[in-house]
Amino acid sequence: MNGERKGGEAMVPLGGDIIQVERVEDIISIAQKREGIIDKLMEIALKRTNARDWMSVENQPYLGHSGAEKVARLFGIKLRTIQTTKDWSEDSKGRFYIYRTTGTAELPGSYDSIEALGTCSQRDKFFAWANGDWRDTAEIDETNIMKASYSNFVVNAITHLLGLRNMTWEDLKSAKIDVDKIKKIEYDKGSQKKDFSEEGKSVRTKLGNMLLQMANNDKDAAAKLLEKYSFWTDKDKKEHKASSLANMTEKWINTTYGRAKEDYEKVAGAPPQEREPGQEG
Repeated sequence: MNGERKGGEAMVPLGGDIIQVERVEDIISIAQKREGIIDKLMEIALKRTNARDWMSVENQPYLGHSGAEKVARLFGIKLRTIQTTKDWSEDSKGRFYIYRTTGTAELPGSYDSIEALGTCSQRDKFFAWANGDWRDTAEIDETNIMKASYSNFVVNAITHLLGLRNMTWEDLKSAKIDVDKIKKIEYDKGSQKKDFSEEGKSVRTKLGNMLLQMANNDKDAAAKLLEKYSFWTDKDKKEHKASSLANMTEKWINTTYGRAKEDYEKVAGAPPQEREPGQEG
């Protein structure tokens, strides 16, 4: 029977035959047989993705949620025993919460699996950093933090299982991915703050939440939507678009919000959801 033990530990290479582990030489034999198969898995997985599935963070390529879902379906990966918890920590700014999502990812046959962790905290810069400082708790939608921990778990689980970590730009080019079209994620590192009215801060928060709703809580997809709605051309025909809310003025935020809200209501048939922290979206 497939997977039955006979005098030693039964182990199944990816897509290969059972090898009984009784000696060190057996482990070497397994590694040699799996090496080519794993390389082929990575090659097929990369070719399934495109530039929209990747993002560049500090000039390093990272597979986004959309790309992870593509390769998961391709290989029939199952995610099991998923749990999300909320923990608390503290730093010089005070207490803050952390959402942690854990679970197991496995390939068909249950012979190759990996435990993974995804986290997102109130100190995540995408949600909580603007104009050189941390946002007030009231400006952050806690639901987005919770969902991001799950999204990060999915990406971590799938990329670890298939060996899609620490990819290079050459790896992506070899898979015919147009790296010049990959979205660059940058965080505001400046120390100067832009002055925002209370109403402006509220609109900024609403815009961020609305874009995440439109992107199904996919952060890189939300960033692409921000680029779309913030785009404008000045009198010298120079093009402008925002890479993050932190780089925008209050006037620019208001204009962008108006554009995005118009499209949102066309699709949803209602104004953007006004959610309270902890409320399911």
